[in-house]
Amino acid sequence: MAATHTLQARIIALSHWLDLQIRRLCTLLLLSTTLVLLVGLSLNVALRYLLQGGGLGWAAELPAFLFPWMIAAGIVMAVQQGVHISIDILSQRLGVKGRCTLALGVNILIVIAYLVLFNVILTMMEIVSFERSPLLDLPLSWAYAALAFAALGTTLCSLTIALRIALQGQAGLPAALEEN
Repeated sequence: MAATHTLQARIIALSHWLDLQIRRLCTLLLLSTTLVLLVGLSLNVALRYLLQGGGLGWAAELPAFLFPWMIAAGIVMAVQQGVHISIDILSQRLGVKGRCTLALGVNILIVIAYLVLFNVILTMMEIVSFERSPLLDLPLSWAYAALAFAALGTTLCSLTIALRIALQGQAGLPAALEEN
């Protein structure tokens, strides 16, 4: 019995560690993309006025390549907090056990669906990888990579949530689901 409890504690600790690493990566993505966009677009606007119509042509392409990464990081962080997909009306009417069962089922379905989505995205990335942006010369698969990151991050976070719910019950629910 003690060995089972120790294994469960290790799995829970590993799931929290993985969530922390994912949250750190998403925070870094949000901060760096926001900073690059802010500096690049501000510089472009300033140069446009200083150079009377000139500016940095490549700066206009920045949002198309960086916004998907900002959004992907935000999606993954929302999953970690339990606010990505929420079934409030139903979960409010359920007791603790029902809420845990519903959350476990939803997270397992999310894992399956997002693994399928991840595979589809990889195929799409391969298809568009030959096309390049005119000024930055980046492959158009760059934006699809952000979508792949969101799908994989959502899968991993939903898996860690499902594991914690299965092992801890209500204590494993994300904070947003606990407060109902």
